Amino acid sequence: MWEPRSAEGDAAVRGNRKARSRAAVAHGEPGLGFLLAISRGIDAVNLRFGIIANYLVLFAALLSAANAAFRYGINGLIQLSRDYHFLSGIQALVNWYGANSNAFLEGQWYMFAAMVMFGAAWTLKVNEHVRVDLFYGWVSDSARVWIDLLGGIFFLMPMCIVLMYFTWPWFIDAWHSGEVSTNAGGLVRWPVKLVLPIGFGLVALQGVSEIIKCIAVFFVPGYKRPHAYEKPLQ
Repeated sequence: MWEPRSAEGDAAVRGNRKARSRAAVAHGEPGLGFLLAISRGIDAVNLRFGIIANYLVLFAALLSAANAAFRYGINGLIQLSRDYHFLSGIQALVNWYGANSNAFLEGQWYMFAAMVMFGAAWTLKVNEHVRVDLFYGWVSDSARVWIDLLGGIFFLMPMCIVLMYFTWPWFIDAWHSGEVSTNAGGLVRWPVKLVLPIGFGLVALQGVSEIIKCIAVFFVPGYKRPHAYEKPLQ
């Protein structure tokens, strides 16, 4: 799970990036200063979604634990309600859970879908996605910037656009039809389908931010991308 930096660390990073934006303007690149400001705005948006994804990990774990505890303990609860009449309300609780158990189970994977899709953009920002690249770790820093720049333009952005194009109609159809899970007591489907185009849209936005940073490396003296590649120790 991603762990946020301290407030002082975030402030220092923001201050450095603003200083680099001003440096871009001072060196005759006012357009890059504006683009770097846009990049900071995108990073800030995806930071918020990353925090939401973090909390969803917690909520999904709690819901999963509660589901497991209730399922394994349900027979004991029923027996208690039979043995002690003043606990007869437990039977109503058991009946309620039985009618909604599928909704709780689906709620777990709804939150899992949201934590993956909302956290993907921030994971890209902090350069923590798994890389399957035989050459990236062996080339120079400048070559890595070119790989990320061209990869973002020709692979990441087109793929995100295609996936948004295909997943948005899924959400629209589910919204208009009122699609509901085929499982008894299940949830409506449109919220989890909406997560797909939103998630790919956030990744596309972060792709724009990373492309801007790559360009800034070549045109802004002294600019370095935050969260640069770190060669594995093993």
